[in-house]
Amino acid sequence: MFMNLTGINNIYFLSTFVIVFSIGLIAFLLIVTVIIYYVYTIISSQRRKRYTGYESIINSTGTATKDIAKNGSGSITIDGVSWEVVNKDNEDIKKFDRVIVTGRSGLKLIVKKSEADNK
Repeated sequence: MFMNLTGINNIYFLSTFVIVFSIGLIAFLLIVTVIIYYVYTIISSQRRKRYTGYESIINSTGTATKDIAKNGSGSITIDGVSWEVVNKDNEDIKKFDRVIVTGRSGLKLIVKKSEADNK
């Protein structure tokens, strides 16, 4: 009265198992790939040059907008933005001379005359 369906049941079970296992493996690999991508993005963003704050201005080149005496204050422009500066170099900076930002003191940048202008 009952048919022996053992072989068919085994094939059905194995094919279902393979399909479910394959879907689970694909989902796992996708999740791991997304996690690795985001971890890589976070780490690489921390190593990139800063584009905000005074750290991004250090070693930038600007143009003096007026004469700046030794150890005197003045202003420069960097990418069209005006900055108050202190000349810590041993020589005067003339108007339109190129300067390099070497640091920061409070809200003022510390600059020196560019080597290209010294020659």
